[in-house]
Amino acid sequence: MKIYLVRHGQTEWNMESRIQGRKDIDLTDFGREEAYGLQSLVAELDIDIVISSPLKRAKETAQILANNKLPITFDDRLIERDWGINEGKTLDEVDTYKCWDVLLNIGDNEIEKIQDFMKRVSDFIEEKRIVYHNKKILIVSHSAVVRVFHYLLGRIPEDGNLSRMEIPNLRIIEYEI
Repeated sequence: MKIYLVRHGQTEWNMESRIQGRKDIDLTDFGREEAYGLQSLVAELDIDIVISSPLKRAKETAQILANNKLPITFDDRLIERDWGINEGKTLDEVDTYKCWDVLLNIGDNEIEKIQDFMKRVSDFIEEKRIVYHNKKILIVSHSAVVRVFHYLLGRIPEDGNLSRMEIPNLRIIEYEI
């Protein structure tokens, strides 16, 4: 199975470095323009299906990228990590390193525990590996989900700190599973 993983287009909160989590925020006009700019590349990838988070920013990005030519399904396991009362705060206001420490597995401030979050994404990967074993899939999701994909598929940063990974909007990352 080949997976093409992409983070949704830009939102206002991305521009403000705010934690979005489950907050259902729209794309900016720039985010939409960037997604339309990526359509031709997606068309060249010979994708079989698009699977997206149902949050508006990912859903709209998926619909733009699919360009009415690819089937789209939505999966709640691809929803951004629940950041609890930290949603809306800037990245400078939150100890992101502590939030991403797998051994601490904290749930402070009502944050979805990292182990629970990783299990949710792992379950998604394992199920899709069976169902789409010989297919090409475009997955549209969120920065935390992309970080967990990196971790689970062995692309762990040298320092082990997933919070420092740069996950830009609308950059396609390819995995072979």
